[in-house]
This record gives sequence, structure tokens and C-alpha cells, in this order.
Amino acid sequence: MYQNPDVVAQRVFVREHLALQPGEKVIDVGAGPGLLALEMANEVGSQGQVIALDPSEDMRAIANQRCDGTNWITVTEGDATALPAADASLDAVVATQVFEYVPDMPLALEECLRVLKPGGRILALDTDWDSAVVNTQHRERMAMMIEAWRPHFYHANLPGRLPSLIRDAGFEMTFMGGTPVVNASLDKNTYAGDVIFTIAKFAERKGGVAPAVCAAWLKELTDLDADGQFFFSITRFLFLAIKPN
Repeated sequence: MYQNPDVVAQRVFVREHLALQPGEKVIDVGAGPGLLALEMANEVGSQGQVIALDPSEDMRAIANQRCDGTNWITVTEGDATALPAADASLDAVVATQVFEYVPDMPLALEECLRVLKPGGRILALDTDWDSAVVNTQHRERMAMMIEAWRPHFYHANLPGRLPSLIRDAGFEMTFMGGTPVVNASLDKNTYAGDVIFTIAKFAERKGGVAPAVCAAWLKELTDLDADGQFFFSITRFLFLAIKPN
């Protein structure tokens, strides 16, 4: 999923707005398999530094393998509420689809403010599941499935609150924008081709939805796909802010 065109385009969107410069120091919070970290390392160059932070041992192993040989990337364990960096030591903090999983957002943003230099920037990108648009003849069932999916996140609708949270933490907002994922098929190289099946599994196992309902939901969507009528979209929202001088 991290390498399908939808997620690749998201990383391009993030890097365009972050606009890293050679020699800068940046932390990637929730770095996952290290794809964004490696791309940012190419931008800051060997005089810069990238800290790839992730709590998952499996993800860190993948990131270490991917970033092997790029010695200005440090892959390390940690989470958003305890960043492994000195006060005022970094030029940028990046968190893409991470804050939606963080219970204590004020603490996480306080940490971001602490590690950034004056004038340093924070970039946060998160999904709002209220923005989901899916072609269906059974809207009540669709609403049930999306509602069952919400407990997968700590904040399924964080973007609407992020601007005020970021400003309350002491940052100055400089940009807000969105990037949609739009899929007209369930092809395995699309975001929908992964997340639709993930939602069905989660709804059945943890969301309290009957297996027959999940199966009927999947059948409708796969039938629509076979007929060329499948449609799915979701919007990720990007927020860029700076630490005042």
C-alpha cells in the first residue's frame, strides 16, 4: 500500500509543501517503512539529518533495510509524545497520518514546538473519514461500516480540530489544504483496493458488524467494480505551521 500511486502522490504533496533545503534537520514521526524518510534524506543531503521515528519493531526493521547506506538517516524507536531530539535542534517535524492515532494531541504538539528551532516548521497530514464518498445503493449499511471503522483511529475526524490545536500549542499557521484520493476501481494498486477490504475485516472482528453484513457490503462494491460503477474518495488535509522567532 505504501508504494501504490495514491500514497506516492501523497508523499510528493507533502514534500512540495515542506520544501526541505540542503543541510536541514527533520524528524519523521511515525516513519513506517522509511519511504518518506529516504526521500527527505535525498533533499537535505549528507550535511543534513533525518530521524525516522516509529514505535513498531517490524516497521523499523524495514526502514533500516531501506535506508541502509544513507548514514544521515537515524531509525529509532519512539512516539509522538516523546521526541528524541534536543530543544530547538530541528528545522522541521513531519507527521503524515500519525496524529489521528495519538491520544494526547496537546502533548504531541508541545513536543513538536520544543524540538523545533525558532522559525522551524511542522507539517501534519491526517484523514477525515467524514469526507468519504462511496457509490452505494445502501447508504445506511455504508454508514454502519464507516462507523464501525472509526475505532481504528483515536481521532477519525482530527483535521477539523487541528488548526486550533496547532495554534493553541504556540504555532503560527501558514498553510492549510487538502489532497483527495479518488479511485474508480478496486485494483490492488489503488488505496481503495486495500482499505475497503481492511475496513470489512476490522468491522467484523472489532466493530461489532455481523459477518453477513460485511460480506454483503463487499459484494455490492465488488459487483459495482465489475460493472465499472465503483467510486471511492477520501480527503487528506495538510497543515503547515511555524514556530515563532
